[in-house]
Amino acid sequence: ADPASSFSDPSEPKGTWQSWEIAGVAELRLLDRAGLVSLELLGHDRILHTWRFSAGYLTQARQLLHQFEQLRAPAGSESDVLAAVSVCPSCGMVMQPGQSVCPECAPIASPDTTRSLWRLKRFAKPRLGIIFLGFTLTLLSTAIGLLPPYLTGLLLDEVLVPRVHFDHVPWYIGVLLVTAVVAWLLSWAKTFVLATVSEQISSDLRNRIYEHLQKLSLEFFGGRRTGDLISRVSSDTEKICDFLSVNLLDFVTDLLMILMTAAVLIKLDPMMAAVTLIPFPIIGWLIQFFRIRLRHGFARGSAAWAEMVNVLADTIPGIRVVKAFAQENREVERFAGRNRQVFEANTRVNKLWAAFGPIISLMTELGLLVIWAFGAYRVYHDQITVGILWMFVIYLGRLYVRLDSMSRMLANAQRAA
Repeated sequence: ADPASSFSDPSEPKGTWQSWEIAGVAELRLLDRAGLVSLELLGHDRILHTWRFSAGYLTQARQLLHQFEQLRAPAGSESDVLAAVSVCPSCGMVMQPGQSVCPECAPIASPDTTRSLWRLKRFAKPRLGIIFLGFTLTLLSTAIGLLPPYLTGLLLDEVLVPRVHFDHVPWYIGVLLVTAVVAWLLSWAKTFVLATVSEQISSDLRNRIYEHLQKLSLEFFGGRRTGDLISRVSSDTEKICDFLSVNLLDFVTDLLMILMTAAVLIKLDPMMAAVTLIPFPIIGWLIQFFRIRLRHGFARGSAAWAEMVNVLADTIPGIRVVKAFAQENREVERFAGRNRQVFEANTRVNKLWAAFGPIISLMTELGLLVIWAFGAYRVYHDQITVGILWMFVIYLGRLYVRLDSMSRMLANAQRAA
């Protein structure tokens, strides 16, 4: 039947019926160009007919195409087996026996984070000098940050607990003040340097993407939606910039803090250090456990977000057409459906992420209780001083705070990847 609006309700066709001998039909071809869809009926030497319609009828068109292919297949062929298989209600693609998820609609999990982000190294090579400067500032600021707990422990052991040498207190206070100021200056310098580098890398990435887009064929743009392409140049590069300037910087700082703190603890008391670091393998396993599941969740959320942006990119530039055909309600419903998919995908991720943070906090509290119990026992038996116990408690608190911050790096790295 013509026009193709009959796809919406085959029992009530509209327009004038036309027919063609199936022997004279060579192919039924479906073309989708950024939401403008056409269905071409091809003969052996010419196009017999063309139906043009919006993306709202794409699912029905794919089902019609599948039925046509079954009709053309010889009896007893594999198509008879496929006749009983299900069809995806979202895109109309055929699902093989035993498949519960449509391979076309199901989002593919993002590739391994390290492998994906490592592709940025070619943008970082021209700026290795300033990157090395930022790393040096990070190392110095982390080392300076380890001094206050150590000095506080010495203040306890040499002045406060024995209640002697009170004239040393101003010296300790002065050194702590200088340490705080130097740590602040180094932290500001490293943040500024590395943020500048990340902005430069992001700028180069945007230029490279736009330059590449200009070299692509018209056929490529005909098969892509405007929202996807704009997202690549704008929001996607902005996410990578945020990852490099904030998340990656914090991760490197946290990693250096953990390694240097562990070295200080082992130097102070190896036995106490061993007890302090016991929960770390367990926390590492938890991070890997949640990483795999969050990776798939973020992939689904990203796919749902892209579909919602595509609706905006299709509708807003063509708002005159929408109003001319009084399709406002249909577009509102279409956007609401995509927005609901974004909400559901993000809710699944949030449920998993909400369980991860409290588990890390619980491990932190248990670790502090173990240190207090074991440390109090050793202080009571004169095996360590109160100052050393204080150092371990403060350093352990910092370790777990840094570890919790590193765990949040997981979500940001997956989004950037």
